[in-house]
Amino acid sequence: MKRNRLILLAAFILSLAGISFYGGPVTWIFFWLVIFVPVISLFYTFCVMLSIKIYQKTDGRNMVSGAPSDFYVTLQNEGWFSFASFRVIFYSSFSTVMGMEDDAVYELSPHSSIKKKTRLLCRYRGNYNVGVKSIVVTDFFGLFSLSRRIKEPLNVIVAPAVIHIEKIGEDENKKDSRLDNEINKTEMSIPVHEYAEGDDPRLINWKASAVMQKLMVREKTGQEEGGMAIIMDPHRRDPKPEGYLPSENKVIETVLALSLYYADNAVPVDAFYMNENVVKRSVRNRADFEMLYEEMLHYSFREERNAESFFAKLYEGVHLSEARKLIFVLQGYEAKTAEWIERINVGRLPVAVYLIDDKTDTSMEDIDRDVSIVSIGAKDVLSEVLL
Repeated sequence: MKRNRLILLAAFILSLAGISFYGGPVTWIFFWLVIFVPVISLFYTFCVMLSIKIYQKTDGRNMVSGAPSDFYVTLQNEGWFSFASFRVIFYSSFSTVMGMEDDAVYELSPHSSIKKKTRLLCRYRGNYNVGVKSIVVTDFFGLFSLSRRIKEPLNVIVAPAVIHIEKIGEDENKKDSRLDNEINKTEMSIPVHEYAEGDDPRLINWKASAVMQKLMVREKTGQEEGGMAIIMDPHRRDPKPEGYLPSENKVIETVLALSLYYADNAVPVDAFYMNENVVKRSVRNRADFEMLYEEMLHYSFREERNAESFFAKLYEGVHLSEARKLIFVLQGYEAKTAEWIERINVGRLPVAVYLIDDKTDTSMEDIDRDVSIVSIGAKDVLSEVLL
């Protein structure tokens, strides 16, 4: 485009020299041709920009992050002149339209259209615009390029992905193994009953079954109800969607993945987060998990909900001493964070921190060595990081 403009400028200077030193009808025709070509070309480009029709749709407005869905786009020329050169620009910060690139150049003859069926991949949970963002039209001679933003963009609601984890770390498995050994003791202090239809097979006490020569299931007691306390950071750390969507999406994914993992392994989970006050959601089975998932789908992080205010309310109104372990899913870890975790942990329970998309050096000497810290990037695959 720049080269074509330089050529036009050179032609204009040459035409001025021609009419100044030679005159005559040929030089004047050349002069007016050089003048009117860019004017007509600009007018043409403007008309094309206004005339192009773009229709786009998906199979429903609700999507799941990381799961491609069908996307349909139609570029249509309903006018009487050809569209020489135009490009389609997509929203690319949070989504990807597969098989269509921003640098692809299209042409349309009169009363024709281009129809494409492709796939749309949304990367983060949230509510945002996807698909075609704007069109860029260039004239026949490559002199001008005009852009028009789509007035009615395609807006979708993207649900968080459910990540299935087979196991969580070697140390975690060792602790669970020791816990199972404690659970499967055959002392009379742990009540058991004969297995009946409807009992959870995961509660079978194999040692007691071997002694009794029939399947025996341990009975749940109040002491056994202590489970994992998952505490979610409710803070919005960046005012721009480009800054907060990736990290918030990974926070939600981590909370859901941990909750589902423990629920599937018969370990009770209590998830804590903040709306106006501290909210506790207990997860004991898949039905409970679905309720947690629905709440996480619509959950809103807030700038005013910083970690310190959340921890203060948690410390004042919630007793966590009966939990088996405290799990914090945070977006930052500072000295004050460590102090609040120590204050909240009145029962001196094991503590794990999953640090999402943060630049904290987890090898710092002043970090509490009793706290297990796992750094998770916004683009990391949870099933690999938590393995």
